[in-house]
Amino acid sequence: MRSRSQRPRLPEVSEGQQRAQHAWNKGLVGKGRPAADMPVIEACVVDGCGVTADRPQPNAAMLRVRVPDSAEPARWYCPGRCAAIGRARADLATIVPAQTGDQGAGQ
Repeated sequence: MRSRSQRPRLPEVSEGQQRAQHAWNKGLVGKGRPAADMPVIEACVVDGCGVTADRPQPNAAMLRVRVPDSAEPARWYCPGRCAAIGRARADLATIVPAQTGDQGAGQ
């Protein structure tokens, strides 16, 4: 059995299919614009932003971000966007990967 993503796409040739496609696209036709060629998160250019907190505070405005039980060490970040990204990164590092194998079988 093939996965859903491998099913062939059938052309939408009937009038009803074309009307449905037009409604789904809210009237837009043609080829969409290409994706923006830029990183999702730009690197911060402030000296000391993102360094580990085992070093002295690089700047008086820097915030120390530490999440308990995280594999990510405490780090110094700029207040605002950088600190929020650092917190999210540390939060994600608390997630323990699922064990693979037959441990869940039979439940």
